[in-house]
Amino acid sequence: MSKRIGITILLSLIGLTFLLTPLSAKRSQDIYYQDQVAVLMYHHIHETDTSSSTITSSLFQNQLQYLLSKGYHFISLNEFKQYLAGATVPSNAVLVTFDDGYQSFYTGAYPILKSLRVPAVNFVITHDLADPLASYIPSMSKEQISEMTHATNFIDIGCHTDSLHNKLPSGDAALVGRMDGENDDAYKQRVLKDTQACVGKLAGLTDAPLDVMAYPYGITSPAATEQIQKAGIRYAFTISPEMATRSADHLLIPRINAGSPGITPELLDRSIQRRIQA
Repeated sequence: MSKRIGITILLSLIGLTFLLTPLSAKRSQDIYYQDQVAVLMYHHIHETDTSSSTITSSLFQNQLQYLLSKGYHFISLNEFKQYLAGATVPSNAVLVTFDDGYQSFYTGAYPILKSLRVPAVNFVITHDLADPLASYIPSMSKEQISEMTHATNFIDIGCHTDSLHNKLPSGDAALVGRMDGENDDAYKQRVLKDTQACVGKLAGLTDAPLDVMAYPYGITSPAATEQIQKAGIRYAFTISPEMATRSADHLLIPRINAGSPGITPELLDRSIQRRIQA
C-alpha cells in the first residue's frame, strides 16, 4: 500500500469517527463559564396540570439532555457546598433544585434524574408530611423521601419552612410579615421555631446535614435570615435570577427559573448564558 493511499484511508477513518461520536462528546470541551454555578429552580412536573411553574416530564427530560449535550456538568448539593467553601467545580456547573416537596418530584422527576444520573435537591414544606395527599397538589410522603435519599447519593432534601409557606392577611409572606399584635420578639420566636420544626421533621429522612433552605416565594428579610441561621441553616436560596458565585452571601443564593412551560431547552441554555458573570 502506498503512503498516499494509507494517509487517505486514515483521514477517512478520522472523519467517520467524528460523525459517529455522540454530540455530547463533541461538545464536552466547550467552556461557557468557570468558577460559578447556574442553580436551576423547578416546582411541579405533571402531564396534565397547568400553571406558570408546571412543566411536563418530557420537557424536563429534554432540558436536561440538551444541557448535557451542550457540555454542562450537573453537580450535587454537597459539591456546591464544597465550592462555596473554596473547592473547584467543573466548567459549566449546574445545580438542580425543586421547591415545595410535591409528589410529582418522586413520580415524574426522580426517574429522569436517576436515569441521567443528574443530582438534585428538593426543598420540602414539612407541615404537609403529616397528610401528603391533603393539599391541592399532593406532596411526597416520608417513605418516598427516605427511599430517594438512601437509595442514591445524589438526591438531597432541604427546608421550605414547616408552616410558613403562605401569605398573611396583610399580603406579606408569612416568613417576613408580622401577624396582628405580634411584636419583634414574638416574630423572631415564630420564625426560629418554625425552622427548627422543619429541620426536626426531616431528620431521619436523610443521612446528609440538614442545613439548606429555600425561602417561600423567594422572599426574606434580615430579621428572618437571622432566625433561620440560628436554627442551623447555613445555605439559603432566593429566586434572584443570577449565577451563583463563591463571593455571594450564602444565605442569599440566586437561582435561575427553569420550570415554566415556555422555557424550551434552547431558551434555558440562552437564559444561563445571559447571566454568566464576567
